Amino acid sequence: MMRILCITTSLSEDSTTLKLSNKIIAAAISAAQDAGLSAETDLVNVRNLSSDLTDMALTGFRSGNLEATFAQVAEADVIVTVAPVYKVAPVGLHILFWQLIDEKALANKPVLIGSTGGTPRHSLAGETVLRPMLSYLKGIVVPTTVFAATDDWGSVEGGRSLNARITQASEELVGLAASLSGVDVGPTADPKVGPTAGPKVGSTSTPGEFGSRTRDGNPSIDDEFNPDLITPFAQLLEG
Repeated sequence: MMRILCITTSLSEDSTTLKLSNKIIAAAISAAQDAGLSAETDLVNVRNLSSDLTDMALTGFRSGNLEATFAQVAEADVIVTVAPVYKVAPVGLHILFWQLIDEKALANKPVLIGSTGGTPRHSLAGETVLRPMLSYLKGIVVPTTVFAATDDWGSVEGGRSLNARITQASEELVGLAASLSGVDVGPTADPKVGPTAGPKVGSTSTPGEFGSRTRDGNPSIDDEFNPDLITPFAQLLEG
């Protein structure tokens, strides 16, 4: 079972940000099904955590709501993060969420970035602001980001182009998740979507299972933070 969690910051009940989040979730489920995988999804609106995030930023105290949400992120197999763009950057509340979460919460976890804005001039906001932040949190961000401008919702051509970007990004997300977990996505799967040869020898995952990311003798997530396993810089220079 692939656990897909969407972290979105929808500032109104019927925003384009929420619409984009739902479209990406639907596309990710479809991509998983096409690969022969089952998926479960959940969505967290950061808007509902605004007071909790502010309190934590000022006092360092985590509320029960924040603890539960951060645990959801840690337990998910893949993350979708979607935010509206204001003045060339994703809304500050969304950024604050990722600034306050544990640094290892996204370690080796596939992440898809989505954002919305008035014009295509804001299309690189996710790339320039969120991608470096999520990479710092050790997340593996898929190559395709999804930006939806106003025109993407108001024309047939814009909608077709948006759907194509969503499909591409979702396939990358599912394929990466399957690859990291060593899951067999079936012999008819598109190579761009994920592996077709099944779990590798020595894999601790079985087809359809996610969550274990220590495979094939590769270091575990914690090994990356183990000072005893880090090569000294001076030794690297000698090589």
